[in-house]
Amino acid sequence: MIATFSCRFTCARPAGFLVLILGITASLAGCASRSTTEGEQVDSGVYAFWPQFPAAPRMQFVASYQFSDDVEPPASQLEEIIYGKERQVLPINKPYGVEMADGKIYVCDIGNAALVILDLRKHETRVLGLSGSGRFMSPTDVAIAADGLVYVSDAAKGVIQVFNAQEQHVGTFGYEGFKPTGIAVHGDEMYVAEFTSQQVVILDRFTGEKKRAIGGPGDEDGQFVRPLGVAVDGAGNVYVTDVIRCRVQKFSPEGNLLLAFGTIGDSVGSFVRPKMIDVDQDGIIYVVDAAFANVQMFNAAGELLMFFGIAGPHPGSMKLPAGMAVANSGLDLFEDRVHPAFKAERLVAVTNQFGTNKVSIYALGQLREGKTPQDILPVQAEMRSGLNPGVQIDPLTGLPATRDMSPDQAPENQPVDEDGDGIN
Repeated sequence: MIATFSCRFTCARPAGFLVLILGITASLAGCASRSTTEGEQVDSGVYAFWPQFPAAPRMQFVASYQFSDDVEPPASQLEEIIYGKERQVLPINKPYGVEMADGKIYVCDIGNAALVILDLRKHETRVLGLSGSGRFMSPTDVAIAADGLVYVSDAAKGVIQVFNAQEQHVGTFGYEGFKPTGIAVHGDEMYVAEFTSQQVVILDRFTGEKKRAIGGPGDEDGQFVRPLGVAVDGAGNVYVTDVIRCRVQKFSPEGNLLLAFGTIGDSVGSFVRPKMIDVDQDGIIYVVDAAFANVQMFNAAGELLMFFGIAGPHPGSMKLPAGMAVANSGLDLFEDRVHPAFKAERLVAVTNQFGTNKVSIYALGQLREGKTPQDILPVQAEMRSGLNPGVQIDPLTGLPATRDMSPDQAPENQPVDEDGDGIN
């Protein structure tokens, strides 16, 4: 079932239609009034960049979304007279996996048990998976294939739901004991981080047939304890985060281990609660860490490049981030939000389970020719530079030696994992 939101536009519909929409809204944890709070960049004239001055910026926060009307055009004076200035809208409650394609942001909302589609070009929000055979319990991750098919993993239900390019439910994949978390597609195959078997399972993305697997249970490289996020690069190499081992591993298309890096620790380059992962066309590896409230970026050799995010009141702050995705398209949608001295080259989406920046968009790029860090200093937001209070680092040139920790230790803002499976 597909629901299109804005109470502003549904109020003029026939009574039966209005009841249907309001019923759907109620099932999605209720409507909420739109508000603007700290942590958002809303015509404030303040920009958040990483790394910070005096280093040259490479990442800028450009936008965030918390409600369905964040993607809608402003109400006209006539609409405000008829419907009032305060609109009841759909909140994004607890987002997890995310993907971007064709001007749309696909958000797995665990709190709403739905796939929320923020269509930035059409200025509307649509919701999938509310009823019928495609209904969700706990949508965890989403992947979009080149032919427009949409795949959504549901860890609680133990299935992968499939939707066509018209957003209609067309199939369900799964088998006994299946617990899919992160998913990715490459060619005719789907790669699934699977908790039960502690493997990456490769399925035929058209039939759901299991073709082969990578890894297995264990504490050694090439094995997994809790594989959570998975990504595939253009050459078919597979990248996997292990939320318990705090490790990132890279495999060849044939499943051979190529690279492993990361350990549990309290400084940048290490992890505490690594979640989703992605890799861009230049081979940069992005890993989101819920406990550090940031995304760390590594080169193809697993060496730290920089990080962005960090908890706080500044624009682009993160609070229990979980999902992330990189996109080369859609830059035109954010042209008016990018600082004039900064040239955006691709977009990065990050979901936050708490706070006001539920879905945040960042632009990776560099200063324009002839510009210097001094050109953005007057409007650069202030934020702390370390992972935890008292940890000061240079995000470009290095950081204090990593202090290894046992698995029961973590930074102060580590999220509570009630069932111990790494999904929270």
